[in-house]
Amino acid sequence: MTRILNLVLICLLVASAIGVYSIKYEATLQAEKVAKLRRSIEAEQRAIEGLRAEWAYMSQPHRVDDLARRHLDLVPMRITQVVGAGDLPEKVPVGDQIAQKLQVLGLGATPAAPQVTGATQ
Repeated sequence: MTRILNLVLICLLVASAIGVYSIKYEATLQAEKVAKLRRSIEAEQRAIEGLRAEWAYMSQPHRVDDLARRHLDLVPMRITQVVGAGDLPEKVPVGDQIAQKLQVLGLGATPAAPQVTGATQ
């Protein structure tokens, strides 16, 4: 009886050793994945910092002004270019263009105004 008990205990010991080893292996694998992700995150953060520095250089006002003078035909605005609201053209009325053309040709009847019913108008 003790031999069977010893054999069962040895089997349990081997099974638990295999279980602990597999858990340790899985934990090591996950730790390596975490380290790889951290390195990847740090590389992306360095790349973002570099892009921010490049953007700060590229968008400096004196640099943009110099590029605009070299590559664009811009001139300062003249006072005669400023207009008032009265100088603007009237807004074109939006409506049924086909009906308007038919009315011009004299082929269509004018649409009746909608009837309003009720106490308030």
